[in-house]
Amino acid sequence: MRIPRFVASALFATFLVTAPSLTCDWDYPIWIPRSSTANPLYRFVKGNRIGYIDTTGKVVVPPVIRFFGGNNGGEFHDGLLEIGVSDGVYVDARGRTAIKKKFYRGWDFSEGLAVAMEVDGGKWGYIDMKGNFAISPRFKSSPTDYVWSFEGGLAKIEVAGKFGYIDRTGDFKIQPHLLDGDSFHEGMARVIVEGPCVYSRIAKESPCGEFGVVPKGVATTDSLPVCKYAFIDESGNIISEQRYDYALHFAEGLAPVEIGKSWGYINNKGEVVVAPHFESAAPFADGLALVSEGGLFGYIDRSGAYVIEPRFSHAEDFSEGLAVVGGSQSEYWFIGHDGQQAFAPRFALASPYFKGLAHVKILSKGEDNESSYRSVFSYIDTKGRVVFTYKR
Repeated sequence: MRIPRFVASALFATFLVTAPSLTCDWDYPIWIPRSSTANPLYRFVKGNRIGYIDTTGKVVVPPVIRFFGGNNGGEFHDGLLEIGVSDGVYVDARGRTAIKKKFYRGWDFSEGLAVAMEVDGGKWGYIDMKGNFAISPRFKSSPTDYVWSFEGGLAKIEVAGKFGYIDRTGDFKIQPHLLDGDSFHEGMARVIVEGPCVYSRIAKESPCGEFGVVPKGVATTDSLPVCKYAFIDESGNIISEQRYDYALHFAEGLAPVEIGKSWGYINNKGEVVVAPHFESAAPFADGLALVSEGGLFGYIDRSGAYVIEPRFSHAEDFSEGLAVVGGSQSEYWFIGHDGQQAFAPRFALASPYFKGLAHVKILSKGEDNESSYRSVFSYIDTKGRVVFTYKR
């Protein structure tokens, strides 16, 4: 499986050997909202409780919410947070209970709707922000039937091992006939349309190494080819006859694709606009794209020319004019579009910026600087100024 090294600074996976199978648990090294639609509220930890601050560092939710550990999730969406204590309980941006229903499970809100299942109901639907079903529970839950959150105006649904997309009425806009599908980004979704074949996800998408066969139920054999990827538009039309060895989602009008063993970029007509010659490539963000060559990471513009030459051992996407990078000494810092360090401090851990703030762990002698569970943490603004500090 192909693993872009830049993901190592954003994710880590722990493999646990259990009989009779191998299981995997993964987490981000430091917390920050990872969804672009999340609200600008930022988590801090005090003992076994969490609270939230706003962009000014003001505590808006005191640390009263039970902390279950980990740095994934815990985001406010549409002003609500699913607190995970009892499924179907959501609090508002002041920490007050806003929805308290009896669901078997309730997910984060996205585009005003959240996936939920009634207790003993057995089928998925979508609730509105009052906790009422806006799309009635009608979608099965099984190894070959599942649901996803709304993204780009549509939600991916699996029916009997095939994938389609519903609109906000709950009706299928694209009937479930695809062998695999991704969420829509900028009106495009990555899909698999020919099979049977075998697939494996790169670490950026599945740090635990997801792999399988499509269509589901086909016996795994060494003779099956590796899956190829295509893109569809919101009408379900395939945008090009070209197939790719791998692909990531569209952003800023371009999508990274792998052809052979190299990565390049296509436009929304499926035309190659940056010839494949990178070891790895990420979607564009903030006008630049993170790529690697020779085991080091740099940033290109839309023409494919380097704006920042590859020289970092670790790097993440740009956000709000800044990007986290690192060297070989387990220290991280922020650079601007000129590739220079933006402000003086270096950190033991650092997140990308999200709507004005980044989350950092302060370097400390004699402590495990790679651990996200001890020491002093701060939120900093885009000038590097501390707006909030707490100790775990």
